[in-house]
Amino acid sequence: MVLPSSMTPQRLAATFDINGIFALGVQERGVTLYNQQVRAHNLIWALSELHRSGERPLGRVAIIGAGAAGLTATAALLSCTSENNEVCLFEKEWDLCPVQQGCDGRWLHPSLYAWPDWGSRAPSASLPVLNWSEGRASDVARTLLNSFAAYLKEYAKQRLKIFLGVHRLQINSEAKTIDFIGNKVDLKGAYFMPGEGEGDIARFDTIILAAGFGWEQTNSFSTPSYWRNEQLAQPNLRVDRRRYIVSGSGDGALIDVCRLSIERFRQDTILYELFGPNIEGAEEALRRGLALLGPDANLFDYFASIEETLLLDPKALLRRRLRKDTAVTLHVAGPDEKRPKDLRDIFGRTSSRLNRLLIYLLYRCGAISVSRRPLVETIASGGVKSDHVLCRYGCDTNSHLQLIFEDYATVKWMFADMKKKQAQQPKRHWDLGYFPVC
Repeated sequence: MVLPSSMTPQRLAATFDINGIFALGVQERGVTLYNQQVRAHNLIWALSELHRSGERPLGRVAIIGAGAAGLTATAALLSCTSENNEVCLFEKEWDLCPVQQGCDGRWLHPSLYAWPDWGSRAPSASLPVLNWSEGRASDVARTLLNSFAAYLKEYAKQRLKIFLGVHRLQINSEAKTIDFIGNKVDLKGAYFMPGEGEGDIARFDTIILAAGFGWEQTNSFSTPSYWRNEQLAQPNLRVDRRRYIVSGSGDGALIDVCRLSIERFRQDTILYELFGPNIEGAEEALRRGLALLGPDANLFDYFASIEETLLLDPKALLRRRLRKDTAVTLHVAGPDEKRPKDLRDIFGRTSSRLNRLLIYLLYRCGAISVSRRPLVETIASGGVKSDHVLCRYGCDTNSHLQLIFEDYATVKWMFADMKKKQAQQPKRHWDLGYFPVC
Protein backbone atom coordinates (compact mmCIF):
# COMPACT_ATOMS: atom_id res chain seq x y z
CA MET A 1 0.00 0.00 0.00
CA VAL A 2 1.31 3.45 -0.93
CA LEU A 3 0.58 6.04 1.73
CA PRO A 4 0.16 9.72 0.90
CA SER A 5 2.84 12.17 1.97
CA SER A 6 2.55 15.23 4.17
CA MET A 7 3.03 17.59 1.21
CA THR A 8 0.48 20.40 1.37
CA PRO A 9 -1.58 21.38 -1.70
CA GLN A 10 0.02 24.84 -1.62
CA ARG A 11 3.58 23.54 -1.67
CA LEU A 12 2.79 20.90 -4.26
CA ALA A 13 1.05 23.32 -6.65
CA ALA A 14 4.03 25.66 -6.37
CA THR A 15 6.35 23.02 -7.87
CA PHE A 16 4.34 23.21 -11.12
CA ASP A 17 3.88 27.00 -11.19
CA ILE A 18 5.35 29.05 -14.04
CA ASN A 19 3.99 32.58 -13.69
CA GLY A 20 0.55 31.19 -12.89
CA ILE A 21 0.70 28.44 -15.55
CA PHE A 22 1.03 24.86 -14.29
CA ALA A 23 3.65 22.90 -16.26
CA LEU A 24 3.63 19.10 -16.01
CA GLY A 25 7.12 17.63 -15.92
CA VAL A 26 8.54 19.48 -18.92
CA GLN A 27 11.89 20.11 -17.20
CA GLU A 28 12.14 16.97 -15.08
CA ARG A 29 14.61 14.09 -15.39
CA GLY A 30 13.43 10.51 -15.53
CA VAL A 31 10.48 11.25 -17.75
CA THR A 32 8.27 8.21 -18.27
CA LEU A 33 4.60 7.84 -19.13
CA TYR A 34 3.89 6.58 -15.61
CA ASN A 35 5.83 9.39 -13.92
CA GLN A 36 3.91 11.97 -15.93
CA GLN A 37 0.62 10.39 -14.87
CA VAL A 38 1.68 10.52 -11.22
CA ARG A 39 2.53 14.20 -11.64
CA ALA A 40 -0.89 14.77 -13.24
CA HIS A 41 -2.64 13.15 -10.26
CA ASN A 42 -0.56 15.24 -7.84
CA LEU A 43 -1.31 18.50 -9.62
CA ILE A 44 -5.04 17.90 -9.91
CA TRP A 45 -5.23 16.87 -6.25
CA ALA A 46 -3.45 20.07 -5.22
CA LEU A 47 -5.54 22.35 -7.43
CA SER A 48 -8.80 20.66 -6.42
CA GLU A 49 -7.99 21.04 -2.73
CA LEU A 50 -7.13 24.72 -3.19
CA HIS A 51 -10.40 25.15 -5.09
CA ARG A 52 -12.45 23.47 -2.37
CA SER A 53 -10.88 25.60 0.35
CA GLY A 54 -11.59 28.76 -1.63
CA GLU A 55 -7.89 29.67 -1.69
CA ARG A 56 -7.60 29.38 -5.46
CA PRO A 57 -10.79 28.76 -7.51
CA LEU A 58 -10.27 26.69 -10.64
CA GLY A 59 -12.66 28.66 -12.81
CA ARG A 60 -12.36 28.00 -16.52
CA VAL A 61 -9.63 25.41 -17.16
CA ALA A 62 -7.43 24.78 -20.22
CA ILE A 63 -5.33 21.63 -20.56
CA ILE A 64 -2.78 21.77 -23.37
CA GLY A 65 -1.70 18.39 -24.72
CA ALA A 66 -3.71 15.17 -24.99
CA GLY A 67 -1.00 12.61 -24.37
CA ALA A 68 -1.04 10.39 -21.29
CA ALA A 69 -0.40 13.30 -18.90
CA GLY A 70 -3.04 15.56 -20.44
CA LEU A 71 -5.67 12.83 -20.59
CA THR A 72 -4.97 11.82 -16.99
CA ALA A 73 -5.20 15.42 -15.80
CA THR A 74 -8.45 15.95 -17.73
CA ALA A 75 -10.12 12.77 -16.45
CA ALA A 76 -8.96 13.36 -12.88
CA LEU A 77 -10.15 16.97 -12.92
CA LEU A 78 -13.58 16.09 -14.31
CA SER A 79 -14.04 13.32 -11.77
CA CYS A 80 -13.37 15.37 -8.64
CA THR A 81 -14.76 18.82 -9.43
CA SER A 82 -18.26 20.22 -9.84
CA GLU A 83 -20.13 20.72 -13.09
CA ASN A 84 -19.56 24.48 -12.86
CA ASN A 85 -15.98 24.26 -14.15
CA GLU A 86 -15.66 24.31 -17.92
CA VAL A 87 -12.63 22.40 -19.25
CA CYS A 88 -11.01 22.81 -22.69
CA LEU A 89 -8.51 20.22 -23.95
CA PHE A 90 -6.17 21.20 -26.81
CA GLU A 91 -4.15 18.78 -28.97
CA LYS A 92 -2.14 19.70 -32.06
CA GLU A 93 -2.51 16.26 -33.66
CA TRP A 94 -5.77 14.78 -34.99
CA ASP A 95 -6.34 12.19 -32.26
CA LEU A 96 -5.77 11.71 -28.56
CA CYS A 97 -2.62 9.98 -27.23
CA PRO A 98 -1.18 10.19 -30.77
CA VAL A 99 2.48 9.40 -30.02
CA GLN A 100 2.05 5.85 -28.72
CA GLN A 101 -0.91 4.86 -30.90
CA GLY A 102 -0.03 2.00 -33.27
CA CYS A 103 3.49 1.68 -31.85
CA ASP A 104 4.04 -2.09 -31.60
CA GLY A 105 7.84 -2.11 -31.31
CA ARG A 106 8.23 -0.27 -27.99
CA TRP A 107 7.46 -1.76 -24.61
CA LEU A 108 6.04 0.34 -21.79
CA HIS A 109 6.37 -0.61 -18.14
CA PRO A 110 5.13 1.63 -15.33
CA SER A 111 8.07 1.37 -12.92
CA LEU A 112 11.01 -0.40 -14.54
CA TYR A 113 12.87 2.91 -14.81
CA ALA A 114 13.21 2.80 -11.01
CA TRP A 115 14.68 -0.73 -10.93
CA PRO A 116 15.95 -2.23 -8.62
CA ASP A 117 13.72 -0.31 -6.19
CA TRP A 118 11.01 -2.20 -4.32
CA GLY A 119 8.02 -2.92 -6.55
CA SER A 120 9.72 -1.74 -9.73
CA ARG A 121 8.89 -4.98 -11.57
CA ALA A 122 5.16 -4.78 -10.71
CA PRO A 123 3.28 -4.92 -14.03
CA SER A 124 0.41 -2.59 -13.07
CA ALA A 125 0.63 1.17 -12.69
CA SER A 126 -1.98 0.89 -9.89
CA LEU A 127 -3.27 4.39 -10.58
CA PRO A 128 -6.80 5.47 -9.70
CA VAL A 129 -7.31 7.35 -12.98
CA LEU A 130 -6.41 5.81 -16.37
CA ASN A 131 -4.69 2.76 -14.95
CA TRP A 132 -2.77 0.36 -17.21
CA SER A 133 -0.39 -2.59 -17.15
CA GLU A 134 2.86 -3.21 -18.96
CA GLY A 135 2.59 -3.96 -22.66
CA ARG A 136 3.26 -2.71 -26.15
CA ALA A 137 2.92 1.06 -26.45
CA SER A 138 0.00 0.57 -28.82
CA ASP A 139 -1.85 -1.58 -26.28
CA VAL A 140 -1.21 0.90 -23.47
CA ALA A 141 -2.53 3.73 -25.65
CA ARG A 142 -5.70 1.76 -26.38
CA THR A 143 -6.22 1.10 -22.65
CA LEU A 144 -5.79 4.78 -21.83
CA LEU A 145 -8.18 5.91 -24.56
CA ASN A 146 -10.88 3.44 -23.60
CA SER A 147 -10.59 4.45 -19.95
CA PHE A 148 -10.65 8.14 -20.89
CA ALA A 149 -13.88 7.61 -22.84
CA ALA A 150 -15.42 5.98 -19.76
CA TYR A 151 -14.52 8.99 -17.61
CA LEU A 152 -16.01 11.37 -20.16
CA LYS A 153 -19.24 9.40 -20.25
CA GLU A 154 -19.49 9.49 -16.47
CA TYR A 155 -18.23 12.98 -15.62
CA ALA A 156 -17.95 15.30 -18.64
CA LYS A 157 -21.64 16.40 -18.53
CA GLN A 158 -21.34 18.79 -21.48
CA ARG A 159 -18.63 20.84 -19.77
CA LEU A 160 -15.65 19.52 -21.75
CA LYS A 161 -14.60 20.99 -25.09
CA ILE A 162 -11.94 19.18 -27.13
CA PHE A 163 -9.97 20.84 -29.92
CA LEU A 164 -7.87 18.66 -32.24
CA GLY A 165 -5.63 19.63 -35.13
CA VAL A 166 -4.63 22.79 -33.26
CA HIS A 167 -2.09 24.32 -35.65
CA ARG A 168 -1.65 27.55 -33.74
CA LEU A 169 -1.46 27.85 -29.97
CA GLN A 170 0.27 30.52 -27.95
CA ILE A 171 0.01 31.18 -24.23
CA ASN A 172 0.35 34.61 -22.69
CA SER A 173 1.23 33.86 -19.09
CA GLU A 174 0.65 37.43 -17.92
CA ALA A 175 -2.86 37.74 -19.37
CA LYS A 176 -3.70 34.02 -18.92
CA THR A 177 -4.90 33.85 -22.52
CA ILE A 178 -4.53 31.21 -25.23
CA ASP A 179 -4.48 32.28 -28.88
CA PHE A 180 -5.46 29.19 -30.89
CA ILE A 181 -6.81 27.86 -34.17
CA GLY A 182 -8.18 24.32 -34.19
CA ASN A 183 -11.16 22.06 -34.77
CA LYS A 184 -13.72 21.44 -32.07
CA VAL A 185 -14.73 17.77 -32.09
CA ASP A 186 -17.80 15.84 -30.95
CA LEU A 187 -17.44 12.71 -28.85
CA LYS A 188 -18.95 9.54 -30.31
CA GLY A 189 -18.20 6.84 -27.75
CA ALA A 190 -14.43 6.40 -27.67
CA TYR A 191 -14.01 8.23 -31.01
CA PHE A 192 -14.32 11.80 -32.21
CA MET A 193 -16.03 13.42 -35.15
CA PRO A 194 -14.32 16.55 -36.51
CA GLY A 195 -16.30 19.77 -36.36
CA GLU A 196 -15.82 23.21 -37.79
CA GLY A 197 -12.60 25.12 -37.44
CA GLU A 198 -12.41 27.76 -34.76
CA GLY A 199 -9.98 30.51 -33.85
CA ASP A 200 -10.04 32.60 -30.71
CA ILE A 201 -8.05 34.39 -28.04
CA ALA A 202 -9.61 32.94 -24.91
CA ARG A 203 -8.92 33.72 -21.28
CA PHE A 204 -8.68 30.94 -18.71
CA ASP A 205 -8.46 30.99 -14.93
CA THR A 206 -6.33 27.83 -14.84
CA ILE A 207 -3.95 26.69 -17.59
CA ILE A 208 -2.21 23.31 -17.37
CA LEU A 209 0.65 22.69 -19.78
CA ALA A 210 0.91 18.97 -20.60
CA ALA A 211 2.26 19.46 -24.10
CA GLY A 212 5.21 17.13 -23.79
CA PHE A 213 8.81 17.99 -24.50
CA GLY A 214 8.95 18.95 -28.16
CA TRP A 215 10.18 17.21 -31.27
CA GLU A 216 13.09 14.81 -31.09
CA GLN A 217 16.37 16.45 -32.04
CA THR A 218 17.70 15.23 -35.36
CA ASN A 219 20.46 15.98 -37.81
CA SER A 220 20.96 15.15 -41.49
CA PHE A 221 20.25 11.44 -40.87
CA SER A 222 16.69 10.25 -41.31
CA THR A 223 16.40 8.55 -37.91
CA PRO A 224 12.82 7.43 -37.39
CA SER A 225 11.05 8.77 -34.32
CA TYR A 226 11.49 6.62 -31.22
CA TRP A 227 7.75 5.91 -31.23
CA ARG A 228 7.41 5.01 -34.93
CA ASN A 229 7.51 1.36 -35.96
CA GLU A 230 10.73 -0.04 -37.45
CA GLN A 231 12.51 -3.42 -37.65
CA LEU A 232 15.66 -3.01 -35.56
CA ALA A 233 14.86 -5.86 -33.17
CA GLN A 234 14.10 -8.33 -35.95
CA PRO A 235 16.80 -10.64 -37.37
CA ASN A 236 18.27 -9.65 -40.71
CA LEU A 237 16.88 -12.00 -43.37
CA ARG A 238 19.88 -11.50 -45.65
CA VAL A 239 23.26 -13.17 -45.22
CA ASP A 240 25.22 -9.95 -44.80
CA ARG A 241 26.03 -8.64 -41.34
CA ARG A 242 24.66 -5.15 -40.94
CA ARG A 243 26.59 -2.39 -39.22
CA TYR A 244 24.78 0.19 -37.09
CA ILE A 245 25.77 3.33 -35.24
CA VAL A 246 23.66 4.55 -32.34
CA SER A 247 24.53 8.11 -31.31
CA GLY A 248 23.49 9.36 -27.88
CA SER A 249 23.61 8.33 -24.24
CA GLY A 250 20.04 8.59 -22.97
CA ASP A 251 17.54 5.79 -22.53
CA GLY A 252 16.36 5.92 -26.14
CA ALA A 253 19.88 5.34 -27.44
CA LEU A 254 20.75 2.64 -24.90
CA ILE A 255 17.53 0.69 -25.51
CA ASP A 256 18.21 0.68 -29.25
CA VAL A 257 21.74 -0.60 -28.59
CA CYS A 258 20.22 -3.47 -26.60
CA ARG A 259 17.68 -4.26 -29.33
CA LEU A 260 20.43 -4.34 -31.94
CA SER A 261 22.89 -6.33 -29.82
CA ILE A 262 20.89 -8.85 -27.80
CA GLU A 263 19.22 -11.81 -29.43
CA ARG A 264 15.43 -11.95 -28.86
CA PHE A 265 15.62 -8.92 -26.61
CA ARG A 266 12.46 -8.04 -24.70
CA GLN A 267 12.35 -5.39 -22.01
CA ASP A 268 9.70 -7.32 -20.11
CA THR A 269 11.74 -10.53 -19.77
CA ILE A 270 15.44 -9.61 -19.89
CA LEU A 271 15.83 -9.27 -16.10
CA TYR A 272 14.31 -12.68 -15.43
CA GLU A 273 16.43 -14.24 -18.18
CA LEU A 274 19.69 -12.81 -16.84
CA PHE A 275 19.16 -13.21 -13.10
CA GLY A 276 16.85 -16.24 -13.10
CA PRO A 277 15.56 -17.47 -9.72
CA ASN A 278 18.12 -15.30 -7.92
CA ILE A 279 16.51 -12.06 -9.08
CA GLU A 280 15.15 -11.00 -5.69
CA GLY A 281 18.46 -11.64 -3.93
CA ALA A 282 20.29 -9.75 -6.66
CA GLU A 283 17.93 -6.82 -6.35
CA GLU A 284 18.41 -6.66 -2.59
CA ALA A 285 22.19 -6.64 -2.99
CA LEU A 286 21.96 -3.96 -5.68
CA ARG A 287 19.71 -1.79 -3.52
CA ARG A 288 22.22 -1.93 -0.67
CA GLY A 289 25.12 -1.05 -2.94
CA LEU A 290 23.32 1.74 -4.76
CA ALA A 291 22.06 3.27 -1.50
CA LEU A 292 25.66 3.84 -0.42
CA LEU A 293 26.44 5.66 -3.68
CA GLY A 294 23.47 8.02 -3.90
CA PRO A 295 21.16 8.75 -6.85
CA ASP A 296 23.60 10.88 -8.86
CA ALA A 297 26.54 8.47 -8.80
CA ASN A 298 28.37 7.30 -11.90
CA LEU A 299 27.85 3.52 -11.81
CA PHE A 300 30.72 2.36 -14.02
CA ASP A 301 33.13 1.58 -11.16
CA TYR A 302 30.36 0.05 -9.07
CA PHE A 303 29.43 -2.39 -11.84
CA ALA A 304 33.13 -3.24 -12.23
CA SER A 305 33.34 -4.00 -8.51
CA ILE A 306 30.50 -6.56 -8.66
CA GLU A 307 31.32 -8.01 -12.10
CA GLU A 308 32.90 -11.19 -10.76
CA THR A 309 30.24 -11.77 -8.12
CA LEU A 310 26.72 -10.49 -8.65
CA LEU A 311 27.13 -9.98 -12.41
CA LEU A 312 29.15 -13.11 -13.17
CA ASP A 313 26.24 -15.33 -14.23
CA PRO A 314 24.29 -12.57 -16.03
CA LYS A 315 27.41 -11.73 -18.06
CA ALA A 316 27.88 -15.38 -19.04
CA LEU A 317 24.23 -15.72 -20.01
CA LEU A 318 24.29 -12.51 -22.01
CA ARG A 319 27.39 -13.63 -23.89
CA ARG A 320 25.34 -16.51 -25.30
CA ARG A 321 22.60 -14.12 -26.34
CA LEU A 322 24.55 -11.77 -28.61
CA ARG A 323 23.20 -11.17 -32.09
CA LYS A 324 25.27 -12.54 -34.94
CA ASP A 325 23.68 -10.51 -37.74
CA THR A 326 24.63 -7.03 -36.48
CA ALA A 327 27.70 -5.02 -35.53
CA VAL A 328 26.90 -2.06 -33.30
CA THR A 329 28.88 1.06 -32.45
CA LEU A 330 27.75 3.31 -29.62
CA HIS A 331 28.68 6.88 -30.49
CA VAL A 332 28.97 8.32 -26.99
CA ALA A 333 29.85 11.85 -28.12
CA GLY A 334 26.21 12.45 -29.02
CA PRO A 335 25.24 15.82 -30.51
CA ASP A 336 27.88 17.87 -28.66
CA GLU A 337 30.96 16.69 -30.53
CA LYS A 338 33.04 19.60 -29.25
CA ARG A 339 33.05 17.91 -25.84
CA PRO A 340 33.50 14.21 -26.64
CA LYS A 341 32.60 11.78 -23.90
CA ASP A 342 34.32 8.63 -22.81
CA LEU A 343 32.36 5.44 -22.22
CA ARG A 344 32.32 5.84 -18.45
CA ASP A 345 30.77 9.30 -18.83
CA ILE A 346 27.42 7.81 -19.90
CA PHE A 347 27.05 5.93 -16.60
CA GLY A 348 25.91 9.03 -14.74
CA ARG A 349 22.28 9.93 -14.13
CA THR A 350 21.30 10.36 -17.78
CA SER A 351 19.52 7.02 -18.13
CA SER A 352 17.89 4.29 -16.06
CA ARG A 353 20.06 2.04 -13.91
CA LEU A 354 18.80 -1.02 -15.81
CA ASN A 355 19.91 0.35 -19.16
CA ARG A 356 23.28 1.36 -17.75
CA LEU A 357 23.71 -2.17 -16.40
CA LEU A 358 22.87 -3.76 -19.75
CA ILE A 359 25.30 -1.49 -21.61
CA TYR A 360 28.04 -2.32 -19.11
CA LEU A 361 27.50 -6.05 -19.65
CA LEU A 362 27.45 -5.63 -23.44
CA TYR A 363 30.71 -3.69 -23.23
CA ARG A 364 32.35 -6.35 -21.06
CA CYS A 365 31.13 -9.06 -23.45
CA GLY A 366 32.80 -7.24 -26.33
CA ALA A 367 29.43 -6.94 -28.06
CA ILE A 368 29.63 -3.25 -28.96
CA SER A 369 32.21 -0.84 -30.22
CA VAL A 370 32.47 2.60 -28.66
CA SER A 371 33.37 5.79 -30.50
CA ARG A 372 34.01 9.26 -29.13
CA ARG A 373 35.06 10.73 -32.48
CA PRO A 374 32.83 13.07 -34.54
CA LEU A 375 29.88 11.22 -36.01
CA VAL A 376 30.91 11.76 -39.63
CA GLU A 377 34.32 10.22 -38.92
CA THR A 378 32.72 7.30 -37.08
CA ILE A 379 30.46 6.60 -40.04
CA ALA A 380 33.29 6.81 -42.56
CA SER A 381 35.63 4.58 -40.58
CA GLY A 382 32.96 1.92 -40.12
CA GLY A 383 31.54 2.05 -43.62
CA VAL A 384 28.02 2.40 -42.19
CA LYS A 385 25.08 3.23 -44.43
CA SER A 386 23.28 6.46 -43.60
CA ASP A 387 19.99 4.67 -42.93
CA HIS A 388 21.75 2.55 -40.30
CA VAL A 389 22.70 5.61 -38.24
CA LEU A 390 20.35 6.24 -35.31
CA CYS A 391 20.60 9.60 -33.58
CA ARG A 392 18.82 9.54 -30.23
CA TYR A 393 19.36 13.01 -28.80
CA GLY A 394 16.13 13.55 -26.90
CA CYS A 395 13.80 16.49 -27.39
CA ASP A 396 14.53 20.18 -27.88
CA THR A 397 12.35 21.31 -25.00
CA ASN A 398 13.46 24.94 -24.91
CA SER A 399 12.57 25.53 -28.57
CA HIS A 400 9.26 23.78 -27.93
CA LEU A 401 8.43 26.12 -25.04
CA GLN A 402 9.53 29.16 -27.00
CA LEU A 403 6.93 28.35 -29.67
CA ILE A 404 4.16 27.88 -27.09
CA PHE A 405 4.71 30.98 -24.94
CA GLU A 406 4.06 34.37 -26.48
CA ASP A 407 5.92 35.96 -23.56
CA TYR A 408 8.72 33.39 -23.40
CA ALA A 409 11.25 36.03 -22.32
CA THR A 410 9.20 36.45 -19.13
CA VAL A 411 9.06 32.76 -18.22
CA LYS A 412 12.38 31.51 -19.58
CA TRP A 413 14.25 31.94 -16.31
CA MET A 414 11.39 30.25 -14.42
CA PHE A 415 11.69 27.14 -16.58
CA ALA A 416 15.46 27.19 -16.03
CA ASP A 417 14.88 27.36 -12.27
CA MET A 418 12.36 24.51 -12.48
CA LYS A 419 14.93 22.39 -14.31
CA LYS A 420 17.52 23.11 -11.63
CA LYS A 421 15.23 22.30 -8.69
CA GLN A 422 13.75 19.03 -10.03
CA ALA A 423 10.92 19.41 -7.50
CA GLN A 424 8.20 17.45 -9.33
CA GLN A 425 9.25 14.09 -7.97
CA PRO A 426 6.88 11.29 -9.11
CA LYS A 427 5.78 10.39 -5.59
CA ARG A 428 2.13 9.96 -4.74
CA HIS A 429 0.85 12.86 -2.65
CA TRP A 430 -2.91 12.57 -3.08
CA ASP A 431 -5.11 11.06 -0.40
CA LEU A 432 -6.07 7.42 -0.76
CA GLY A 433 -9.51 7.11 -2.33
CA TYR A 434 -9.48 10.76 -3.45
CA PHE A 435 -10.09 10.01 -7.12
CA PRO A 436 -13.06 7.85 -8.16
CA VAL A 437 -12.16 4.78 -10.21
CA CYS A 438 -14.15 4.53 -13.41
